[in-house]
Amino acid sequence: MCRVHSLLALMLALTMTQIPASAENPGRTIFADPSELALISNDFEMADGAAWDGASRLFVPDVKGQVLKVFQLRNPEDAARTRASGLAISGTCFQLGHLYFADNRGARIAILGNEGPGVTLAKFNENQRPNDLDVDAMGNVYVTFTPEGVVRKITPDGKVTVLVDGLSTPNGIALSPSGRTLYVSSAKTGIVYRLAISDGNEPATAESFAQLPETENGFRGDGMCTDRAGNLYVTGAESVTVFATSGEIVDTLQTPERPINVVLGGIDSRVLFISTLGGLYSIPVDAYAIAPTPNSGTPQQETSGESTREEKAMPAPISTVIRPSIRSQLNVVYATVDGRELLMDVFTPTSGSPAKPCVIVVHGGGWLNGDKTRFRALALRLAERGYVTAAIEYRLGYEACFPAGIRDCNAATIFLKENAGRFGLDPNRISAVGGSAGGHLVGLMAAGANNDELKHPADQGKNASLKAAVVMAGPLQVASGSVAERSSGPEANSNAVQWIGADFTTAPEMYHLADAYEQISSSMPPTLFVSGSLDNPERNQPSRDKMTSLGVFNRLIVHPGAKHGHWNQADWILRVVADVDGFLKQQL
Repeated sequence: MCRVHSLLALMLALTMTQIPASAENPGRTIFADPSELALISNDFEMADGAAWDGASRLFVPDVKGQVLKVFQLRNPEDAARTRASGLAISGTCFQLGHLYFADNRGARIAILGNEGPGVTLAKFNENQRPNDLDVDAMGNVYVTFTPEGVVRKITPDGKVTVLVDGLSTPNGIALSPSGRTLYVSSAKTGIVYRLAISDGNEPATAESFAQLPETENGFRGDGMCTDRAGNLYVTGAESVTVFATSGEIVDTLQTPERPINVVLGGIDSRVLFISTLGGLYSIPVDAYAIAPTPNSGTPQQETSGESTREEKAMPAPISTVIRPSIRSQLNVVYATVDGRELLMDVFTPTSGSPAKPCVIVVHGGGWLNGDKTRFRALALRLAERGYVTAAIEYRLGYEACFPAGIRDCNAATIFLKENAGRFGLDPNRISAVGGSAGGHLVGLMAAGANNDELKHPADQGKNASLKAAVVMAGPLQVASGSVAERSSGPEANSNAVQWIGADFTTAPEMYHLADAYEQISSSMPPTLFVSGSLDNPERNQPSRDKMTSLGVFNRLIVHPGAKHGHWNQADWILRVVADVDGFLKQQL
């Protein structure tokens, strides 16, 4: 949980000082309260590697019982349903709208849609039994074969290559958030290997990354997963050990029975699900799951001929399928802070000017939730109108305190300016659009572009200015108005208190630093405000009045009958995109 040190709060109350990066994440642990570990179900012969669909479903295989169960996380009281039977599934991964699974007894890797049987992606000899797997954003599958000492890579078209061999009992497997690093655990030695992943199918070299602690029952390195910050969760003989990207141990969780595998997920993306010899457990964590990459229209999905329930119900305006006219570059690292890679998804039109206008897309979620895929449809609709769009992630409140998130956003702007040629954009025509909390951040990016306190130390003095900004229902006032009112006093428990790490009374200067309204000046770029009529369109009237008094162009568009978040809804997204496009064409 994000908490500002009392000493830092005192310093800020006395004078505005340089805020070190270490203050963004003081004294952090993953398992805030180990007593919250709870049994979900013991109705398994042997639960194994589960998968989260990015929303409300958790797929859990019973490898000995040969069934695949689906738990509805929004209705935890409901009994799990059986999705498939007669399959000895030892590992699963939900990616690109489908469930990939390792059929251990069937010696194959297959893909499961929402209905029907699984479609085989790759078949192996009877003595080549796949154990665990992970899948990257492009649909490449990485699989451990424990007795062979081999890790294989399977491309989306089913081509199989040996990525590395000669390992001691490779068991668990997990990709880093960027997909550029692969981790493999050894059941026998407890070594966690690290492999650098290339774009091709060349063999990789395994190096020792970390070591599980030895117990009376040995090491038993087993299933793994990573969180959004790149921390690695590894199951061992008696516990789950969490390693930082440096290889140092961050936290450890003892489990009632031997843990077999882990996956992060949940309705708020902050739950660790643990498959053990005694059943399925869960525990809240101060970390975030990596959201599965949405369906992008990839070859293996066309091969399977199946769609998930979400895809079937997804109208064209909010489709996440990437058209041939758009080139995608997913999980681009735009900055690294203390080993934490910050990622963006970039979408570039394949036609038009070689230096196109650019839109940074900043997701919402109350500063505590969401991820860069949440506004994927909006990013694609804007790209289809000729903009290079960059949907960015930024650190949220259960990972790091403010000003981490806004520093990340400004780092994204700086990165795009410095790498304009790589993405085919004009560095002098970069704008940003954000909704809800993302709208606040875009307003702060626009108003505070010259404030070095809102930039990483390495970025101070660099140009983070925007050419235009679009604020969709985000509050620009934080040190005054409703946000400050809900965040005042020791009993306050607002999103802002969690995000900033203290209430307004304790750390007022932090709230002033986060306040975009107070930083509005004549240098602020033209700004469009978008709101539904049922979403308090007057919330930013003081900011608009201040901008007008300083000669800064601003405009408010109100959509009749629309509620909060309407920019992501099928009935409204094209209207929102048209209004944003019209504004940006005038300003960029």
